[in-house]
Amino acid sequence: DVKKIARKPKQVSHVEAAVLPLAGVSAYQGVVEHINLQDGQKILIHGGAGGIGGFAVQIAKHLGAYVATTVSAQDIDYVKGLGADMVIDYKTQRFEDLIHEYDAVFDDSGSGGDTYERSFRVVKKGGVIVSMTEQPREDLAEQYGVRTMRQSTDVTQERLAKLAELVDRGVIKVYIDKTFPLDQAAAALTYLQTKHSRGKVVLQVKSVV
Repeated sequence: DVKKIARKPKQVSHVEAAVLPLAGVSAYQGVVEHINLQDGQKILIHGGAGGIGGFAVQIAKHLGAYVATTVSAQDIDYVKGLGADMVIDYKTQRFEDLIHEYDAVFDDSGSGGDTYERSFRVVKKGGVIVSMTEQPREDLAEQYGVRTMRQSTDVTQERLAKLAELVDRGVIKVYIDKTFPLDQAAAALTYLQTKHSRGKVVLQVKSVV
């Protein structure tokens, strides 16, 4: 669909550009449009080492927010490199015991309803929780006085163009965990299922000269 394509960013390779559309637009749509994150606000991003989460951390920092994120221990330095101000090891720490009165939570981690429900405890009244996986819990939203929604990402030409601009300005960097040739697509899926990837995994159809 011509309404869902845009020019490739000039500052990245074709392989790096392949990472951007869905993951990048998901982060942009969630942080910029649905949350409307502002300079000086505080946001908790679940899964900051993943593809969407990594873009969300970078976009939130660009907007001037204070960014906390949940990751596993081996990814702490990685997300600090992305700009995270506070990093929480979700395996050994409970984020709701450490942070409070945040303006927003963005959850793309797919870690389940327990993480989503606990997120209500860290958002201040009038704040917002956007989840990529969980249906809105209106009972909890009313109890805590927050707004909640489930994001369905819509890749459009306008959003892709804005994302490409951020990439070319150096605001967003692309991180690729591993690249597989197309004939190893099955191995790539196995890798995603069994390894803890940072950034994105790319299938390369053919070498680009």
